Amino acid sequence: MHTNTIGRKFLSAALSTIMAASALTFPAMQVSAATTVKVGERIAVDGKYTGYFADFGSASSPVESLTFYVTSSKAGGFTYGMGIGTSVDPYWLEMLNGKFVEGDGGGVETTLEANVSTPIKVDLSKYKLSYTPKSDKYPGKFEFRNYYSSGTLTLDKVVANESSSPSTNPTTPSSSAEKSGSHTMTDNGDGTYTLKTTLTGTADDIGALLTAGSDEDSYLDETGASTWKEGDPINSRKITYDEFGLPAANSNQKITIESFGFSVSSETNMDTFMYGIGLNVAYKSPADSEYWLTHCKDPDTKKGYWYNEHGADEDGNPLDTSDVEIDDLCAIGEGTTLTDCGKWADVTWDVPDDIKEYVTAKGMDAVSMQFWYGDNKEDGYTPLESVTLESATCTYTIEETVPVSDVVSFTQGTKLTQGDDKTNTASMDFADMDLAENDKLQAVVFSLSCPSEIKKLVFGITISDKASSKQYTQMQYAVLDAGKTQDIMILIPDSVDPDLLYGNLGFGYYYGADKNDKLVNSITLNKVTLLYDKAPVVTTTTTVTTTTTTTTTTT
Repeated sequence: MHTNTIGRKFLSAALSTIMAASALTFPAMQVSAATTVKVGERIAVDGKYTGYFADFGSASSPVESLTFYVTSSKAGGFTYGMGIGTSVDPYWLEMLNGKFVEGDGGGVETTLEANVSTPIKVDLSKYKLSYTPKSDKYPGKFEFRNYYSSGTLTLDKVVANESSSPSTNPTTPSSSAEKSGSHTMTDNGDGTYTLKTTLTGTADDIGALLTAGSDEDSYLDETGASTWKEGDPINSRKITYDEFGLPAANSNQKITIESFGFSVSSETNMDTFMYGIGLNVAYKSPADSEYWLTHCKDPDTKKGYWYNEHGADEDGNPLDTSDVEIDDLCAIGEGTTLTDCGKWADVTWDVPDDIKEYVTAKGMDAVSMQFWYGDNKEDGYTPLESVTLESATCTYTIEETVPVSDVVSFTQGTKLTQGDDKTNTASMDFADMDLAENDKLQAVVFSLSCPSEIKKLVFGITISDKASSKQYTQMQYAVLDAGKTQDIMILIPDSVDPDLLYGNLGFGYYYGADKNDKLVNSITLNKVTLLYDKAPVVTTTTTVTTTTTTTTTTT
């Protein structure tokens, strides 16, 4: 759980003083930044969704509007209603003709397209809303109701104070790394192909509390050993490649770690969110910042195998590397600062190009997400004590040159529905694919189409495996930003011996959601392409010997 890192502690007290001073230029009443609560719940006819205004704002940073993103399984009419809790008499108002009134309300009619997440924006700027927390006897709440819907209705998410025009906030780092789901297959003209595929591993349900100011160095004793134990506050979480589900590379494969994604939540808005990343690298390599930064002070250091970003010191000065005893030390990142993130941030960190070749990706090697600082401007830029790392992704590229003598494709047209064990998997017999028992299957390309663009697609591959005691091998992968069509290449591990005579190949659709976090119920497996090397033809020569016997008869 603990990874030794070398770093300069970020003094949040000094920064919060600066932030607090700058906050004096703001007026007392602030409108809450856009805050999103993911829902993903179906609302039956005459059903309702109950939310709480305290999740979206406060009296000092009020909710001016709520936008409800809804999706219907069928095109047609939708009638909705709404009620809101207020902090003044009569304490509850009902929607009627687009306004909120005391007494009975009415429905508002609109139309929805099929399978499209549609925003419905409600203006609340004229009302004194109640921000009493959910735990209170009389919480400040609202109800969004489904009076009628032509199809099954899903409330995807609720957004407070969403701008009607596109906004550059929240600030989020973009990625220029190799795209998840991309692949190439290059015919080298000598009977081999160079295959290259980029996939994503996922680590879900992490739920790690990251506490600012409690870094790993603060738990080192006089011998350099860590005294940290599970449950102690710490600002980082290490995630191993085994946790991401990365495959073990064979000696002929090259694995390149491209980028990481992290989903972070907070109980209050993250108006400033600062973090740094560290990961395992080759010992004493130009990327081994932990070794080289320590070695110049302690030549006998046992630290190393680690690259880590570094924030400025307490005086705001960047890291000083003038004493480092290596000329080609890789540039050391200074961390990332985001603004106006709301209560949820999805962030991406590209592995710097100059350290990629030194990153090690064995099963227990890891990446570390470190929470350096955060604040909330509603309370004068009060520093955040902690945030929660909810989940993470690791995008990687596998490259290998293998013998390939034939490439064949088979049309499928199979619809796969997530959440249903009976319909979420397509199974294909190898016997129907014209493969010989001793052919060498090198890779498979699955061609998919989706009714809407998929932000995150999680799937599994199953292969009948003569080398496994279970008689099969199952592998799970993900593709990010898959779009409406996607070709996914999977390289067959050397450890797998496919049963091409009696076995089968399976593709399972586990999870898919669009950019609004609405589940994509189904996808279609259109085609499967196999890359394989034919087994050499064995010619058997049979020699037949004929013996002639002559019999002489004497009379």
